[in-house]
Amino acid sequence: MNLISKCEGNEVYRMAEPVGEGIMKHTHIEKGIELIYSELESYNPNFQSEKKEIDGIEIMYIVDGRAEFELRNRKFASAEKGDVMIFNSKTGIKKCILGKSGMNCISLIVFTDDTIDFLNKFFDTSDFKTETFFSEIRKRESAVSFPCSDLLEKLFLEMTKFSGEFSKFEIKLAIIHALLLIMKKCSQTDGRETIGKTSSLDSEDYYFSGITGRKVQNVRRIINSNLENDISIEELSKKVNLNRTTLQKVFKEMYGLTINEYRTKSRIQLAKNLLASTELSITEIAGQCGYSNASKFTEVFKKNEGVLPKDWRV
Repeated sequence: MNLISKCEGNEVYRMAEPVGEGIMKHTHIEKGIELIYSELESYNPNFQSEKKEIDGIEIMYIVDGRAEFELRNRKFASAEKGDVMIFNSKTGIKKCILGKSGMNCISLIVFTDDTIDFLNKFFDTSDFKTETFFSEIRKRESAVSFPCSDLLEKLFLEMTKFSGEFSKFEIKLAIIHALLLIMKKCSQTDGRETIGKTSSLDSEDYYFSGITGRKVQNVRRIINSNLENDISIEELSKKVNLNRTTLQKVFKEMYGLTINEYRTKSRIQLAKNLLASTELSITEIAGQCGYSNASKFTEVFKKNEGVLPKDWRV
């Protein structure tokens, strides 16, 4: 990689073959915490062997684009815009395939012992311990992915947009807040729900072949391209030639939501975009979002957003 600029802990690199093509901005946050913003056209993970020497994780938020990762143990992981992926230090990436438009992502590189020391000092506590710090994630042999929440997305974006006199403190606070949210989401204690409100990470069925992963990813694309239509799960399984039960199970494991929950979430997001950017009537928006009448759309929207569509628009 070629260094373009360096200033106050920030380093900007232009990637070159064989590493890949794109721009990477690296910021040192604290001992044990590194922040990297990448705009990638291609990426060749040829330094993955070094990760095995370190106890830590990489938390990646996909700002735009998509990526498919083939791991050295023949596991498969994929993510698109709006997803969070977590790789531990044991995960070796053999191949990375980016979408046609490349991928923009924000990554937190977190080294276990140093980060625990930092958090304990910051909060004046001893509650953060090696044995419980992302414990389920750190012992996995594959990556974990889940849809990013609105708050977590805001925190990731703030990490790269703060500027001014106190920006380094604001960035640090955003990172700490994000780490706490993700730790809470990944917690296994007391039988609470885990990643993306899905099944336990202890289940070996959480991981699946690359072929299955690609088929489930395709189902997600079909849903997002047809939000105005109620394509049944049976139809989706036939379109990608995947057993219905396997499709439902793996979809939830990949995205943390059932197929119908994911479709509803995507429809509500589309509705919010239309409410904010057009003057379409509630009935017209309901139709574009796959609801046969405005009453049903209004009911679902209020259940998810806490307000009526007409009040959200104001």
